[in-house]
Amino acid sequence: MKMTIVLRVSCGIFLAIALFFLWYSVAADYGYKAVSGTYTFASNEERSTLVLKSDRSFQQELSKHGKVERATGTWRRIGESGVAFSKEFLILSGQEPGADGTAYGEFHKNFGFLVSLTLSQYHVLWYGRVDPSPTNTVFGTYTGDENGVSASLVLKPDHTFAQAINTLGVTKQAKGSWSFGQNGAIVFSKNFLKTSGEALRSDETASAWDPKGSNLQVQIALTSSSGVPTYRKNQFF
Repeated sequence: MKMTIVLRVSCGIFLAIALFFLWYSVAADYGYKAVSGTYTFASNEERSTLVLKSDRSFQQELSKHGKVERATGTWRRIGESGVAFSKEFLILSGQEPGADGTAYGEFHKNFGFLVSLTLSQYHVLWYGRVDPSPTNTVFGTYTGDENGVSASLVLKPDHTFAQAINTLGVTKQAKGSWSFGQNGAIVFSKNFLKTSGEALRSDETASAWDPKGSNLQVQIALTSSSGVPTYRKNQFF
C-alpha cells in the first residue's frame, strides 16, 4: 500500500513538472510561427483584421466610419515580444507611429496562451548635447539623430526653447516654453516640433524623462480616452 501511494505521488509530481515545462514552452515562445495568425480589433466605429504570416508579411483591413482600407507589408520581431511593422501599416485610433512612420507594438500572452497585440502610443526622439555643461544643467543646445532629418533644440534658462527641423530640404522653426513636471521630467508646450516638422496635435504631448547627462530622450505620446489599441488573436473556432 505504501509503495502504491509513493508511486502515485511520484507520478503526480512528474506529471505536474512535465505540464509546467509544456506550459512554459508555449508561454515563452514569441517566435514568428507562434505569433502568426489572424487578429481582430473592434472599437466604436472602427474595425480591423490583421493577418500575420510566418514569412514576415502581413495583410490588413481597416474599416473606419464606413470607409474600408486595405494594406500589405512586412513585420519583424524586436527583442522578446516587440514587433515593428513597415510603413504600409494602417494606423488605428489611439496609436502613435514612430518618427519615420514605422508602427510598433508588443505581443502579450494572457495565461500563457491567449495572444494579443498592443500598439504603441508613443515614440522616442533622441537629442544629443553639443555644448559642455559644467554646472550639469539642462540648459544648452541639442541636435537630433533621426536619419535624413536635421534637428536642433535650444533650452534656455528662462524656460523657453527654440527649435529648427529640416526635412526633405524644408526648414521649420518654432519657439515655445518648457517646465519641470512633478516627476522631474521636462514638459514641452504644444509648439514643439516632431521630426515631420509638424507641431504637436492637441492629443499629443512631448516630454523628456530623467533629463540628465548629455542626451535628451523626448517622448512623443498620444493621450487617448479609448485606451490602448489592442488586436486579439483568433485562436478558437
